Amino acid sequence: MTEEFKTKELTCELVPHKGKMFLLNRVQSYSLESVCITTEIDITRDNLFYEEELGGVPAWVAFEYMAQSISALSGIYGRSRGEKPKVGFIMSVNSFKANIPVFKVGETVVVTVRQTIRMDMAVTFDGTAKVGETLAVTATLNTVEVADPKAALGLN
Repeated sequence: MTEEFKTKELTCELVPHKGKMFLLNRVQSYSLESVCITTEIDITRDNLFYEEELGGVPAWVAFEYMAQSISALSGIYGRSRGEKPKVGFIMSVNSFKANIPVFKVGETVVVTVRQTIRMDMAVTFDGTAKVGETLAVTATLNTVEVADPKAALGLN
C-alpha cells in the first residue's frame, strides 16, 4: 500500500469531493507510467449510499467509486507536476456489469481503473471493483478533462 495516501484525510486532498460525497478510504497503489490506480472503500452504515433494507451499498455505486478513483489519479498526476488536478466529467458509463447486487457492511471494495484511450481531453478508463477475490463490477468510463469547468458548463 502506498504510504502517502493511506488515510481518508490524505486521499481527500486529491479530489474535489468533500464531506459525505467523498467515498474513497485510501489509495492502495498507483502508477503514472501505466496510468492506473487502485483504491479501497470500506463499506459502513455511514456511507452516503448505504441502504438499510439492503444491508449495504448497491453495486451500481461502483461507477462513482471508479470516477473518484480517476479523480484521485488526476490529483496525484497534478501534484507530480506541481499543478492542481484538472476537473473532469463523466460523459458515459458503458459495459457496466454487476456480478453482485450489494456491497455489504464490513466489506472492503477494491477499485482499479486504468486509462485505455486518450484523445486530447477525452479519456477512457476501464474499471473493476472487487470484494476479496470476487470480481463484483466492471465498467468503462468515458470522461473529459476541462481547464475551466464553469466555462465548459456555460456558467461564465
